[in-house]
Amino acid sequence: MLSLDTRSLRVAGASTLGLAAALALLPGHDTVACPLRAATGVPCPFCGMTRGVAHALRGDLGGAFALNPGSLLLVFGAIALVALVRRPTIRVPAWAPVVLIVALWSFQLAKLMTGRPL
Repeated sequence: MLSLDTRSLRVAGASTLGLAAALALLPGHDTVACPLRAATGVPCPFCGMTRGVAHALRGDLGGAFALNPGSLLLVFGAIALVALVRRPTIRVPAWAPVVLIVALWSFQLAKLMTGRPL
C-alpha cells in the first residue's frame, strides 16, 4: 500500500483546477505537444489529458472522456481532494497506478489503431 499525504495532494489538486480553468481562456491552448508522440508517432498514456481537463471544466464530459478518460479521473479526484477529503493520508494499493497507466495507454493505442483523433 502507498500512503499519500492529502495536504500536498489538495494543494496540487487546487492548483490543477485553477490552472486548467485559466488554460481554457487562453488562445491556442490545444497546442500542447507530447514529446513521445512527436518523436515516435505513438501517444503516451497521458496524451489528451490537458485538453480533456479543459473540456471537463467546461462541462463537456463526453469530449473529455474521448480525449483521455484519465482527465475525468483527474478532475473528479482533484475536486474530491479539495472539497471532501479531510484525512491526513490516504492509502492506495501499490498496483493501482500501474493498472491505471496500462489502461490509459491501452485506450490511447486503441484510438491510434482505429484511426480516431488523438
